[in-house]
Amino acid sequence: MPRYTYFLLNLVIAIGLLSGCNSTDKDSASINEEAALGRVAERSYLVATPSKNFDENKSYKLLIAFHGSGQIAKDFRDMVSIESSSDNYIVVYPQSKVEEWNEGCNCNKPHRLGIDDLGFIEDVIADVRSSYNIIDNELYAVGFSQGGLFAQNVMCNSKLQFKAIASVASPMSVRLSEACNIKNNTNYMMVHGKADQALPYRGLNDKNFGLISSESAIELIAKKNDIYADVELETVGNISKYIYKNDSHINQLIGIAGGGHRWTFDSFDTTNEILSFFDSNSKNQMDSYSKMYRVDQENNKDVNVRSMGLEHSGPAIILLSGFNQNYHSDSAWFSLLQPLIAKTHRVHAIERFGNGSSSMVAEPSYASFAPVLDKTLGMLNEEEFIIVSFSSANILAHLWQNLPSSEVEGHLKGMVWVDPDILLPHSISLYQDWPVSWYREKGDVLLEHIQQGNWTEKTRDKVTNERIAVSELISDNNKETMDWQYFDLISQSRSDIDKQVNRAKEIINYYDDLAIVEGNGISTDAPITVIDTDFESFDIANADEADVDSLLLWQQEGSQWSQFISENSGGQYVPLLNSDHMAVFQHPEEVIKAISYLSNQ
Repeated sequence: MPRYTYFLLNLVIAIGLLSGCNSTDKDSASINEEAALGRVAERSYLVATPSKNFDENKSYKLLIAFHGSGQIAKDFRDMVSIESSSDNYIVVYPQSKVEEWNEGCNCNKPHRLGIDDLGFIEDVIADVRSSYNIIDNELYAVGFSQGGLFAQNVMCNSKLQFKAIASVASPMSVRLSEACNIKNNTNYMMVHGKADQALPYRGLNDKNFGLISSESAIELIAKKNDIYADVELETVGNISKYIYKNDSHINQLIGIAGGGHRWTFDSFDTTNEILSFFDSNSKNQMDSYSKMYRVDQENNKDVNVRSMGLEHSGPAIILLSGFNQNYHSDSAWFSLLQPLIAKTHRVHAIERFGNGSSSMVAEPSYASFAPVLDKTLGMLNEEEFIIVSFSSANILAHLWQNLPSSEVEGHLKGMVWVDPDILLPHSISLYQDWPVSWYREKGDVLLEHIQQGNWTEKTRDKVTNERIAVSELISDNNKETMDWQYFDLISQSRSDIDKQVNRAKEIINYYDDLAIVEGNGISTDAPITVIDTDFESFDIANADEADVDSLLLWQQEGSQWSQFISENSGGQYVPLLNSDHMAVFQHPEEVIKAISYLSNQ
């Protein structure tokens, strides 16, 4: 019997035994839920959607999971049931054409038969994308045993760009290690029991099927991914982590002392650890409350919505974020307000394009997002809702309310504008002045300057200072409710180059947003409550003498305009004295009182 055939037989037996003893403790109903059968030419694959809360209107990350030698896709799915552990992934389990995958060793049956498994996987991904809403640039893969060796081949030789790949219970073939030519640098994670007898952690000397050790494999793969840093070793109990990383990628090996040829271990939850690794390397940083809604099928554009308090009845609350003094504008500003509202209401924070995890677009603006907001509201399927806008987001609320047609006409119960932009000529002229006028003047030259990374350090400094300022605004009563983890998750992403560019474009287009709303009447079809801080007093006190009169007029007409709108629409006017602009942190109880007032109308 040839050496490779003998080795393969032992591997198939080992995996067959594992399918029973290595199964995870998932709910049997969710594991046995029927997966969709897909076909490409004469080959097949299974598509498993999240076991909970799957919504065809939402968008998902795509994870390809490769079974081991001698397994079938269904049995591997039953063994790992990855889709039961996250609501953010559609998991595809492709079926190899023969007993195993063409793993790149040029030594096995699918190689001799000329089976193009790399091409098959590319076709599967294209086929899935045509049927499901898949988030751009969110492609992942994982393989077990011989499927892990194939996952390495995908990383080394596929033309596809994977955000991250993982392999479990597999070192690396000698031949693939010699032929590996990674075209797209990839985050990579190996998980391997050090006592594995089927595919040994320490490698295998064999003329036809030689394996290098897992520790040698991770070092080699890291270099192939342009990571030249020295290894960092972390050991806790029986788990050792060998970490190679640079500023953009991380490759790591998790070695389990005493661990055999297994998917999961007593001391290491492989499924959740891999998903955590994938999530940590995702551009779409989403917590468990966040989902992506496909609002533009033709251009694959998604809007991120963070939803909490879904157990409550009554009108839902829609949160729209606007600028702070640094023109940052995302749902981090609702890290305290949203969980407070969620104690009594359903509450959805909607991110505009380019903010949070929502898709990037060429020209982000309030005006262009108004119809997208309408579509998103329709997808949320709320019978009645109250819009809470912060700062300049009242422009978005106003433009949405004045759309010529709406999917949710008649669903608006009222609005709360928290320290809104004053949509009168004098105030608009101030908003359009420096720095907005400067951004507009510099235009493409500035965008290129930012694209080169010249503003990253100063952006990080601003984010750090913003966190300090926010922490000083939160009262003792609200400190336990403040979701710092979410705040950091979203706010720290502002230093990403694409987010910096998006911010600059929003500032440039803010000038035109203001021009569009200038002179437009405010609709009084629904009550508008205005919460009006006096943060302008600080600007006035620190202004040059030549600017004081203009700023005083801005403050005076703002208060008068806010009061007029509230009274004429049937809302409330709520002035806040000695208040910071960031009232969503300093005075969230005032926002909740305003919501309660409108809810009871």
